[in-house]
Amino acid sequence: MSYSDCVSRISQLDSMIRSVDPYWANSGYSLLSTAGEGLNGGSPFSGVLESISGTTASSSTSTSATATFNVLSSSLSMPTVPFVSPLRGAQLTQSFGPSTETLEPSATVDGVTYDHFHNGIDLAAPLGTAVTAAAGGTVISAGPVSDGAVVVKIQHDDGYVSLYAHLDPSLQVAVGQHVAAGQTIGQVGLTGITTGPHLHFGLYTSDGAAVDPSPYLATGHLPSAATLLGPSASDPTALTQISGSSVLARFDAVASRIPYASNIRAAAIANGIDPLLLASLVAHESNFDPQAVSRTGAMGMTQLLPGTASDMGVTDAFNVDQNLNGGAKYLATQLKNFGRVDMALAAYNAGPGTVGRLGAVPDSTQGYISRILTTWRSYQEPSA
Repeated sequence: MSYSDCVSRISQLDSMIRSVDPYWANSGYSLLSTAGEGLNGGSPFSGVLESISGTTASSSTSTSATATFNVLSSSLSMPTVPFVSPLRGAQLTQSFGPSTETLEPSATVDGVTYDHFHNGIDLAAPLGTAVTAAAGGTVISAGPVSDGAVVVKIQHDDGYVSLYAHLDPSLQVAVGQHVAAGQTIGQVGLTGITTGPHLHFGLYTSDGAAVDPSPYLATGHLPSAATLLGPSASDPTALTQISGSSVLARFDAVASRIPYASNIRAAAIANGIDPLLLASLVAHESNFDPQAVSRTGAMGMTQLLPGTASDMGVTDAFNVDQNLNGGAKYLATQLKNFGRVDMALAAYNAGPGTVGRLGAVPDSTQGYISRILTTWRSYQEPSA
């Protein structure tokens, strides 16, 4: 392979990486050149190009190039959530999508309206067959719904929600419980409107859109929302994208110190933010009290004012999950709008209009920000 061919191939690889890796896309670097010195003072991949194209490369350059490629390979390793069938070996009796079954509701998908649309897949199995969690996560719903069907919903680490319907009432999980992939959650039942014993299995994105679970069952994993927004380790006032798996591992390590940990974890993941930042905010807004009310009328764990609660879709500000989700959504909005943790927290406390007009952190919010980030730092330390 010629040198020019190598350059062309690596340029193609660079474009591909940028399309899937936000860290690389925003880094200002490329595979062929960097803002700083490359290997041996030249292009950072000159040693690789020389080696591939048959020109001489020193042993030190080859070693450095290998190390550089190892780092790059590591950065491309996107964490995934294992995803397994909730009824292994069961017969598929109805697929996801448009249906002739009149029991299915109408739906509009990608601008097309269908009279009947099946928003999951049906897996037939005998009554009493064990139903297992398709992936690890937190149970966010467990019990009967309006049509009598017994349903379990599990929030997964990447923001997806899996749904298990027509279960027997004798469930083996409860809301707030963390379950592992393959863990039994219930049994095939005949609850709700059903044509026979089967499991209706659904999958939803973090914004509530139904998706076909079949391709993910075939690959054995869910695509991971691999990054969360949160404070930088070197400067917590600065906003950065952090590996979701590492952030959640850190949260789980200290979860015993955090009241309502599973609820906070689920709300933060659903809104794409560091759950330890949300926990730190809740600690100082309400001291984890779901019934807290401030002198100005702010309510619940994240202290939502009535107008903010309404804007965030919260109908019951004293409901733990609604309140946490509303507060997480509002905080995520400020992080994205202001691009800094300190300004986002200032906006949460004093209002985005105040911070926007000033273009800086108001002095009145400095203590509030400092207390929250001090708590966030304390969560980074190993448990005693």
